[in-house]
Amino acid sequence: MAAVRGRSPCPVGSPAPAHAAELRAILGAAPSGDTRVDPEARPERQRVRAAVAALADGGGPGAARWDLLERTPWPAAAPSAGVSLHELAATVCAPVRFEADNPYSERRAYPSPHSKFAVRLVAQESGAARFLLPEAGGSLEVPASVGRPGDCVETFSLLSALPSFYGPLRQVLAGLETGHVLASAALLGRALGRPLAVAGQAEGIPAWAATLPDPALSGYLMTDDLDTEPTEPRTPVPAPTWNEAVWNRNSGRVPRGVSGFTGAHWPAPAALWRDALDTLVDCSRGLGPLLTARSALGQYCWVRGVERVADGCHRVRFDGSAVRVGGLEPARGALLIDSGAAPGLAFEVGACNLVWMVTVDLEQACGTSRTPAPRLAADLLAATGRKAQHLSHAMAAHGLFARPLRSYDGDGAAEALELGPAQVPVYQLARRSNRFTEPALDIRRRPSPSPSGAQGGASGTHRVPTLPGSCPGTSTCRRTAWALTVSPRWCGRACRP
Repeated sequence: MAAVRGRSPCPVGSPAPAHAAELRAILGAAPSGDTRVDPEARPERQRVRAAVAALADGGGPGAARWDLLERTPWPAAAPSAGVSLHELAATVCAPVRFEADNPYSERRAYPSPHSKFAVRLVAQESGAARFLLPEAGGSLEVPASVGRPGDCVETFSLLSALPSFYGPLRQVLAGLETGHVLASAALLGRALGRPLAVAGQAEGIPAWAATLPDPALSGYLMTDDLDTEPTEPRTPVPAPTWNEAVWNRNSGRVPRGVSGFTGAHWPAPAALWRDALDTLVDCSRGLGPLLTARSALGQYCWVRGVERVADGCHRVRFDGSAVRVGGLEPARGALLIDSGAAPGLAFEVGACNLVWMVTVDLEQACGTSRTPAPRLAADLLAATGRKAQHLSHAMAAHGLFARPLRSYDGDGAAEALELGPAQVPVYQLARRSNRFTEPALDIRRRPSPSPSGAQGGASGTHRVPTLPGSCPGTSTCRRTAWALTVSPRWCGRACRP
């Protein structure tokens, strides 16, 4: 990971130089240790994960509604289907697949640093609240929080779930992941017929959360989106279902023994760029109070090998317009700095069709908000992660990965983009088709029909493809402790018959 280095605070005469300098320090946080070795890479070694999973009270598995996502094409909205907030939240944070060749193996609908999933969800409805525990396949009944809207989904973060070598970067990564989660709740809620909008920051951590691993960071509240205006249909041909888009969303693949991503070298269709720009217009919906923070964000995209789009750096606005402002050459060497000296890492940024960079205008951010810098930073990071998640689903609909990165040379990126002294890069997103497509285990739980034919609770059986000529059998995976219906040839060393 890399911080923005060597850039002075806002110039004299800016609205609040000290405020901006504090904000810059937070957004430019760097790891305090060596990020190349993670002793808690595997799920079974993660202490916070184990502590949280042990809290499950037997309330039943999270009722993720993959069956409903199978019926709706991306990016359409579904009619109301009576989905509860608990079901919606369970779908957002449920495990999707297990990548046996990936050292960070559990994958969900949104990315998380080293697959640690520091952001947690609580669904509160009709006076009852449940803390989602996807690693235990269930949830925990908790007291309804005072001062929250009657029906809402709340996020908060357990910073100690992230590796200690991140140090002060933990807060930044949790803020970005929060934005990805907020977008997932909004998008999947729309696909399930219950769209959600950001209602604001949560005031403090719920009292019952004091028993969880510390420190915890308060997050945001989401309530039902009252904006019933239909969105313009934008369905690619052939249109994937939301279920397929969630499955396709990934952060890039590499062969066993390597971390990072590589890209297949071929041109991308013009529809990819069109859908990315359309997505930026669509992601304004449901932002709520984050709209103010979003106004301080800038976005640039280095485009390479996209049909009918000129190679080079494009400045992109949230209204979907874009203008080419430079070439590719200034960005060389500035987009990634920690892959060369680290064995076992592959970050093939130069092969990507689209490399997005989000920036923050400190002057504008501080001029439009006098809130303390940590809270302002949280809003900026949430707005950034939320936008990135929208783009990630758009890429997944075209079969491309979307890799979030903080590993860039901040000074070099700022110079390549010709940013002013008050502007800093905060997030990077690289997209391309995967070169490696090793098999992954589908671990989504499907609701099973009740005897009357109605949809019941989640079953413990997962739909997993099998290799031709292999005999499916039931295995228990040592790495996840989930029961899997798989072919032994798929599991390999990961599972025992």
